[in-house]
Amino acid sequence: MRLDVVMPTWNSNTPYFKIVLKRIVESIPINKFILIDRYSTDGTVDQVKAIIPSDKLIIIETNADLARARAIGIRHVNTEFFVFVDSDILIPRNFGIEKWLRLLVANKKLAVISFPIRSIYNYIKYATSPTQYTRVSRVLRRYEEIADWEIVKYGLFRLTAGDLFLAILQTDVVKDWWPSPHLSALEVLSLTQHILTNGYLWIEVATPVIHLKELKYGTGVYRYLKQGLWTGSNARILNISKKHFFLETFSRLLLGTAKKILAKDPIGALRNVFFRMGYLIGYLSPRKYRVWIR
Repeated sequence: MRLDVVMPTWNSNTPYFKIVLKRIVESIPINKFILIDRYSTDGTVDQVKAIIPSDKLIIIETNADLARARAIGIRHVNTEFFVFVDSDILIPRNFGIEKWLRLLVANKKLAVISFPIRSIYNYIKYATSPTQYTRVSRVLRRYEEIADWEIVKYGLFRLTAGDLFLAILQTDVVKDWWPSPHLSALEVLSLTQHILTNGYLWIEVATPVIHLKELKYGTGVYRYLKQGLWTGSNARILNISKKHFFLETFSRLLLGTAKKILAKDPIGALRNVFFRMGYLIGYLSPRKYRVWIR
């Protein structure tokens, strides 16, 4: 079964981008590779042209923010299932996409299978572990079903928003998704809730993929502050109640930091503090930090 692949890009031509593209070609039986590019100026499009055969390539240039860019990509999909893959995700060699497709085909109410991310440093530990990660780690739920205590214990987005770093989706279920304009982060909450509201399922399986973002932006606490500013700014666009926003912010700040301290991970605790500080500031200043500057 051939699949369309949708990739949003914006100045994504990092030193590892060529490897990311080659791994996609090796791992996925591509029907069309749909590139949604935000007028990159660093050679991103040329790099894609050098790796993806021209007869399989669709290039769309748009100034749309991330959510609309994803929706535009979906509208160009012509296969029953398709794959979202971000430009900084390295698909493992033993990924085995056929088994995930069989699961989707066998379960008509299953709309999305997504995969968690690991940094390249943590993935090395996973890859050398004898444990086989094939179980379901998350089944996403409708926002209206979430209780306050669950937000405090688990986190709002852990319960209600999937990830699109690498995900396999049933096309017909998401063709009519048209998100709010200017949504540049947390678009996964919008798409997840659209799918669940229509009676379908989104699951995450505990088979991680490699996130290379730290190779570009580093691992310092400033990156986590910037990530928080970006995410918090976009939270204002979504239909999240103020009560739930502040429950999420302060419970994750306190419990997340305490968990890192107990695990003797002071750097992780500091990163969490900076992210949550940024998240709150971004929410209070939504227009200033809404777009991640590349």
